[in-house]
Amino acid sequence: MTTQERTRNDRLRELAGTARPCITLALRGDGAGGGTIEAKDAVAAARKKLEDRGADSAGLMKPVMEALATYAAETRGRGGLVILRSPAVMETHRISGIGPLLRVDDRFDLRTVLSVLAAATERFFILALSQKHARILKCTEDGTAEIPFPAGFATSLAEAIPMRQPDHVLDNRAAAGPSIGTGAVMFGTSSSQDDKNEYLAHYFKELDRAVKAVLKGEDAPLVPAGVEHELALYRRVNTYANLLEPGIHGAPDGLEDSEMRRRALDLLRREDPNQQMPADYDKRVGAGRASSHIHEIVTAAYQGRISHLFFQANSEYRGTYDPVRQRVKRSDDPGDEPVDLIETAAWETIARGGEVALLPGAAMPGGVPVCALFRYAAPQAAARTESAPARG
Repeated sequence: MTTQERTRNDRLRELAGTARPCITLALRGDGAGGGTIEAKDAVAAARKKLEDRGADSAGLMKPVMEALATYAAETRGRGGLVILRSPAVMETHRISGIGPLLRVDDRFDLRTVLSVLAAATERFFILALSQKHARILKCTEDGTAEIPFPAGFATSLAEAIPMRQPDHVLDNRAAAGPSIGTGAVMFGTSSSQDDKNEYLAHYFKELDRAVKAVLKGEDAPLVPAGVEHELALYRRVNTYANLLEPGIHGAPDGLEDSEMRRRALDLLRREDPNQQMPADYDKRVGAGRASSHIHEIVTAAYQGRISHLFFQANSEYRGTYDPVRQRVKRSDDPGDEPVDLIETAAWETIARGGEVALLPGAAMPGGVPVCALFRYAAPQAAARTESAPARG
């Protein structure tokens, strides 16, 4: 598990155990400053909900108001905002593509929290392995930005060659090709390809030193981009702990930054085990170690048996759960005080050391709205239910 994954999971568990009430506020914002109107309406609604709960509205809302004042001044062109506020938490997050939401409850809105954490974990770096001009791109939800290398570090093969001569005797020279730049490249008594690989290895060692200087203190993934044999050479000399293999195949000089970012995101998502349904899911169902039935999932969540819970962002199952009788009841009757049992099961899973993830319908088995993997099968018969399976 990477440092980023540990941080995500620890953060979810901290939020699962925070004191109530929990305010989840999401503002869409727009380029014309419409977020200010959104904010005023949300503040009024939040205050009323807090007062209805008998909570300290003034104390809880003061830092929210301060954050919203800053947001109102910066809304133009900056997109949406998420605020998470409780007696122990005050966080603001910039995130695009968020829908308007105000929720005051015993827990934060989990779908919003997962969206925020997903945006945060999509911070990564791309190392473009070019013989002409190597670059590091910092990638976030908003796009890419090149980070300049410090002075004194070689960022091209031509710059790296004069810094150190290879160990063997060099007695031949060859004019530099267009991929190398100006000047002459020296080759020795071994084959031309061996010489070139030796020079490339030396260049990549220098480049690795530059990467360490730029990314000092970082642990976000570094995705190398280059032609296949250069990726292999760089992996041999790399010392950055979180280098993501196999990298992006293709000459980076011929790829747009946005295309490299898209390919890197695809690779990162494939590498995340929490975002993948296991290939043996059906076999686990048959062994009682997985299910898509809401009553089995909710019961298992309260028992601490769920290792992974997956659900779609638009899935909901409103009802109640009796932990003594292990019974789920579907209900929209306000008198029953129904809750979204999918979200409840997810928070219970997090609190008991399990992992949760939002997945698109195409990634869910049979397109079900929710499913779970169990650490072990139920020690007794499945819980009874008074309702149909969950619907998306």
